[in-house]
Amino acid sequence: MVISQIKKKVLLAAISALLTVFAFPPYKTGFFIYLSPLLLLYALDDISSKTSFVIGYIWGLVFNLGILYGVFWATIPGTFGILAIMSLLPAIICAIYKFVSARSKVLSYIMWPLLWVAWDYLRTLTQLNFPWADYGYTHSYYLAMIQIAEIFGVYGISLMIHIVNILLFISFKSDVIVVRRRIAFIVAVLLPCAFLVYGLFRLPGEAEDGTLKVAIAQGNVTRDIKWKKGGVEYSLNLFSQMTRQAAGKGADLVIWPETAIPFYLLHEPNKLNRVKKLVDSADVRLLTGTPEYYKVGKNEYIYFNAAVMISPAEDSIPVYEKIKLVPFSERIPFSERFKKLRDIHLGQADFSPGRYMTIFSFDDIKYATVICFESVFPGYCAEFCRKGAQFLVVITNDMWFGPSSLPYQHAQMSIYRAIENRLPLVRCANTGISMFVDRWGRVYNRTKMFERKLIMGTIIPEQSTSIYNRVGDFLPICCIFGSILVIAVVVFMKGRYDGKF
Repeated sequence: MVISQIKKKVLLAAISALLTVFAFPPYKTGFFIYLSPLLLLYALDDISSKTSFVIGYIWGLVFNLGILYGVFWATIPGTFGILAIMSLLPAIICAIYKFVSARSKVLSYIMWPLLWVAWDYLRTLTQLNFPWADYGYTHSYYLAMIQIAEIFGVYGISLMIHIVNILLFISFKSDVIVVRRRIAFIVAVLLPCAFLVYGLFRLPGEAEDGTLKVAIAQGNVTRDIKWKKGGVEYSLNLFSQMTRQAAGKGADLVIWPETAIPFYLLHEPNKLNRVKKLVDSADVRLLTGTPEYYKVGKNEYIYFNAAVMISPAEDSIPVYEKIKLVPFSERIPFSERFKKLRDIHLGQADFSPGRYMTIFSFDDIKYATVICFESVFPGYCAEFCRKGAQFLVVITNDMWFGPSSLPYQHAQMSIYRAIENRLPLVRCANTGISMFVDRWGRVYNRTKMFERKLIMGTIIPEQSTSIYNRVGDFLPICCIFGSILVIAVVVFMKGRYDGKF
């Protein structure tokens, strides 16, 4: 292949990646996702598997840089690690697609959507997990179209999008029989319409009145204040004032964000007593993020990113330790197994994964708290609901992402967790976006970025009734086995199928 043709394919892949970026929040142009992948598929035409790997890696670099550039504000070295790993995924998908296509175009068309959704799920596994920017999240502003997440999770919307992509690609291919091109186009149009009709049928007309009054304290404490001299006193005074204000409005539960208290609360008696007195005097329960540690040996400690609930006139303080840690930012993956990795310093924290999936409770009400990054794991959040949580709380500190698109993407993902489990969700973010989400994914009392605000909302604690919550990630697991089956068939094929599709 001549150099000029390769340059055109690289350019086509780069344009495809950029258009795909603009399909994600905060942009409300999610419909781009039905067009942008077509350019990538055309870029993969008439090239080898090796070249397609390079094209896919370039696509991945452009796409992930456009999506994840906000991570630079948190960790520059860690960003390069995440980009390098995340860009491998589309490269591998493109190479496998071309490997299969060289032997059977029909099977390559079948495998394309299966492989993408399989990779989405695989990204939730191991300590390298980083399940960000699944295609299904492009539809977060199209509420009716994502109601089917109660059955299939976000993976169902992603699979539908990938199927539509490959059907549209087939419908424009000149080497495909005309009748089949027309059928492909019709199905590509009808499939999203079916999702829309289902959602319109499921969405109730009016919002339900809540019974539990919850307050969210968005303190908007910037890093130049929070971790500097006087930051502890500043944060305590600020959040104490907001808590008293919430109590005056009748709040049953007040929520402070991730690491709202920039010190080891449970290990500093004076400050802990001060917070307990606040809770007792205000007669309100408090959920807050705080760092935590335990001593495991002589001069040896393990540290956690944690959340605690403090209740009036109660001495016991339940603790939840964050289990899903951000790779290269909160921890170097596999550093507990390979000691040499502990010598790598990318500016990351040195947290350990938590030990228990804690369910908080009061007055016969149970709820679960996930911290920051954990809210992007569908199956993990569903597991809390299966353990009895009647609503979900997300506490986060997206200050680290700066003025990027990441806080908007992160917030919109929470909508899917509410729909997947048919439970209300409360999201408290230090610098935004904080919000209440009902079990249908409808957002109310939403804050803006970088504003200080106390917001109130009422929710209805209830048991999850969704199919997704009961059956879990069966769809992406089926996609994994489907992809393996296609590859196995291709490997054992004796020759290439050259007939027209």
